Amino acid sequence: MLSRRQMFLRASALAGAAAVSSLPFAPAAYGLEGDAKVGVDVVAWLKADALPLATTEPGSSFQDLEPFRARLAKARIVGLGETTHGTREFFQLKHRMIEYCVSQLGFTIIAFEADYGSTLAVNDYVVDGKGDFDDAVLGLGFPIWDTEEVHALVKWVRNWNLSHERKVKFHGLDMQSSAAAALHVLAYLERVAPALAAASERTLAPLISHFTFDRFDGLPTSVQDAVCAQIRTLLDAFGAERAGWIGRSSDMDWHLARQSAVLLDRFARFMQHLPGASMADAFAVRDGAMADAARALLEAEGPGSKALLWAHNGHVKKSKGYDFAWGTFDWPIMGNYLQSALGPEYVAVGFAFNQGGYQAWGDPMGDNLESFRVGPAPEGSVDAVLALTGIPLLALDLTRVPADGPVANWMASRPYQRMIGSGNRPPNENRINYRADPRNNWDILLFVESANAARGIKRPGEGNTAPAANSEPTNLALKARDPVPDGWRAMAHHHFPAALYPYVAAAADETSPQGGRTVRITRQPSLLAWGDGGMGQSFPAAPWHGQRLTFSAALRAEAPRIGTGAQVIVMVWPKEKDARPIIAVQAEGLVRSSGWVRRSVTIDVPAEAERVEINLVVTGNAAGWFGDLELTPAGVADGRHDFPKMPVGVHHRERVGDLIDWERLLPDRLWAE
Repeated sequence: MLSRRQMFLRASALAGAAAVSSLPFAPAAYGLEGDAKVGVDVVAWLKADALPLATTEPGSSFQDLEPFRARLAKARIVGLGETTHGTREFFQLKHRMIEYCVSQLGFTIIAFEADYGSTLAVNDYVVDGKGDFDDAVLGLGFPIWDTEEVHALVKWVRNWNLSHERKVKFHGLDMQSSAAAALHVLAYLERVAPALAAASERTLAPLISHFTFDRFDGLPTSVQDAVCAQIRTLLDAFGAERAGWIGRSSDMDWHLARQSAVLLDRFARFMQHLPGASMADAFAVRDGAMADAARALLEAEGPGSKALLWAHNGHVKKSKGYDFAWGTFDWPIMGNYLQSALGPEYVAVGFAFNQGGYQAWGDPMGDNLESFRVGPAPEGSVDAVLALTGIPLLALDLTRVPADGPVANWMASRPYQRMIGSGNRPPNENRINYRADPRNNWDILLFVESANAARGIKRPGEGNTAPAANSEPTNLALKARDPVPDGWRAMAHHHFPAALYPYVAAAADETSPQGGRTVRITRQPSLLAWGDGGMGQSFPAAPWHGQRLTFSAALRAEAPRIGTGAQVIVMVWPKEKDARPIIAVQAEGLVRSSGWVRRSVTIDVPAEAERVEINLVVTGNAAGWFGDLELTPAGVADGRHDFPKMPVGVHHRERVGDLIDWERLLPDRLWAE
């Protein structure tokens, strides 16, 4: 049937292709002129050899996917890409591919371009039914996956596991944050090595709070070094104590917890060297970590396991680096790592589209993604040439391209292909299109003529993340006319929407050890145990330039889970725009004691400082009480703690995963006015 259909398509292609004129392959959007032409013979071959797909809808027949059985069946890992992080048809097609590979080919792992630690909540739900669906899906962490299409996939995996003995696992690959992974490691250690858990809880506290892990390089060097050293101690212990720990848990629990420790190591060491990091460093760490995570998941599942990776084209493709219109960069790529390690057992499936809608962050970035529409792909690009076939939905097996001839010559000329992430908006949607021979990147290429935006779940925003801005330190006595004391502002940091499990900060009836007023910060317990709530204020640093400040408070907490509790944090922000704050945290770690204790932090205020920020913070599923605040000079600053500098392409308050600030990196000529 396949050969007869191909013969029919070939005949119809030859009949209609005469109307197609030769087209330059280079995108006119950049004013580039290519020396290769796309002739009627190229379009005719593509039209004849392409496999029309019947539908994007999951739950449909697999007949149109059967031609790829032999190639997919031999793979240990299949990378499923996407041109954008917000196209409905891409998400649905990937869901269909996953259904096919799981039900027909025995794949047992799905791994997303999402934080490894937080996505463990999704795995717990789909495998064991732990928690509920609404909580679990938010474990994916990134708003780009908070869509109807991805939710449908999670529901499908759960339903599969309910009715099949062979379970499908659901994991994350990424290392863009550390809180969930740190909590996971500590909970595991509490089961198998309580003394090591207690020591690690104190040291790893900066990796659990969003107030600090995003700005790890701003902590004192001694704190950074201690964190990294403790993680190395943990990794050594995972090896030395493997048999005993597995005996007190399970082989799978050991593997998953060790992977959390590995990602903590990657995260902490990279953040420690962030000020001097290059883009190549960032790609090497992040994509290398994702590739290693994929292989670690295979190892955990054992011989014969197979994994499906859900990520952007830019991570899945097999070739290294990018050749943009404005420069060539030899950046490491996850798919390239996997291709080097697995050879033909890694299969890369790329995606392309001609025109239509997608989700991306608005400008300025708001609390929710927005829908955008773009016109036809740049003339001569891979996307535009596939559109010339007139087939609205197709798959192309690139291993079938002849070794020579017009099609091979066109692909060897390295046409551009669209690449849109989660932040590329019209009219600049083509700014990071890149040149490559498609055969070097993809085994299979799926094409959608007209796309639609993924259907995002509209949720309330994260809430306030900035402290109150005062002209001087205000109301340390915590006097309150409203729930939040005057001069303070409630703050929250989450990797899931604050409205679901909001922190509440308010004046409390309880008196402090010295008989003063107190505040209480708490939230309703959640399956997702990470997140921070607090109260903060900032004030000009000038009166304390060159001095050392100590901020102290009485604290108590109700924090049953290891790694959670109450703390005070001080930040000193620089005048210079492209520098990051220096930070001080309490040396004893988070307070979990139900009895009052006193904690203090000391920080130097350099002459270049603009503002000082003081924060009362509760981390995780906990309640914390604060009172008896004091802010006092503590001598002369030693002057050895300069503000860390941001590398090119890193926003002031962004996570490691958002390293590419294209507006700063790209030449001005590529930007529309």
